[in-house]
Amino acid sequence: MRLLAFLVLTVAFSQVDNFRVEVTASAWHAAIAGTLQSGALPIALHNDLNLSDQWTFFGKLAFKPARRHRINVEGSPYDFSGTNALLRTITFNGRTYSVSDTVSSDASLTYVFGGYQYDLISRDRGHFGLEGGGAYLNGTGAIRSSTTGLSTSRSETIGLPLAGAEFRVFVGPGHLNVNGEAKGMSLGGYGDYFQGVVNLGAGFHNVMFQAGYQYLNANIHENRSANPAGISPVISGPIFSIQFRLF
Repeated sequence: MRLLAFLVLTVAFSQVDNFRVEVTASAWHAAIAGTLQSGALPIALHNDLNLSDQWTFFGKLAFKPARRHRINVEGSPYDFSGTNALLRTITFNGRTYSVSDTVSSDASLTYVFGGYQYDLISRDRGHFGLEGGGAYLNGTGAIRSSTTGLSTSRSETIGLPLAGAEFRVFVGPGHLNVNGEAKGMSLGGYGDYFQGVVNLGAGFHNVMFQAGYQYLNANIHENRSANPAGISPVISGPIFSIQFRLF
């Protein structure tokens, strides 16, 4: 009887990374910094506009048609808002907002990524792979004056290639594991993009829970050398996830 239990546990623990489909649903407590620009000087998203931290959804689907091959799809809608009494005069998209003016602001970023990953290392207790794919990014900034009623908004949309690496290592009982991912790309005159996350996870054969920290830096602007208009959010914070796996 003890031998049978040992064999069952050995089989279960030896195949923890050999799944077919993995769905990850995450709650990200995201804080935003960075700038918004459509004038001579950039506008600080946090210090000038007082955009507040938000809980946002982040989802990922990983499909493994074969042991070393993965198809990854992920995405998230980011939406931040805030109200602040300006401490300096700012100009955005042709509108000027003066000192002591109270403004309401919104900044949003829609992100969708799809790509292919090849695992250079693939073991039952972990893997390491390189990935490449394409991302769709749409960033929007809007400012409204409570004093004058003036409002303006600006959007930037871009599709870009991304490349990076991803890993997971199971380090103990209870499916305890460390995993992480990083990807990005320079966009030349249109900016750059970087995204990274590190998690500590544990759970069961088909369901796992994890907590970690995620960082995103998206610099999207027009290809102009002087005063390029665009949005450059830096989004970071703790992230909590649940994973469902099919074998």
